Amino acid sequence: MARQGQHLQDWEIRKIVSLLESTEMSILDIAERTGRSHAAIASVNRRFQVREYGGRRTSWELSVESDARPSLRQIEVVA
Repeated sequence: MARQGQHLQDWEIRKIVSLLESTEMSILDIAERTGRSHAAIASVNRRFQVREYGGRRTSWELSVESDARPSLRQIEVVA
């Protein structure tokens, strides 16, 4: 069951970003695997611009790596 109302730890964010980048898992699959809500996974995806869905729910493309995108080392947990 997904945990709600709790901040993501920096290691959890790194894990989510890694799963978004390196697997074909859906957001729902990643949410189930990490024990977080699909909204939390989607929020991490939007924040770090990992996948572009282009208005579609079932298919995506990986975003182009850019200097503007924060690296995993730059992730800060904002309280």
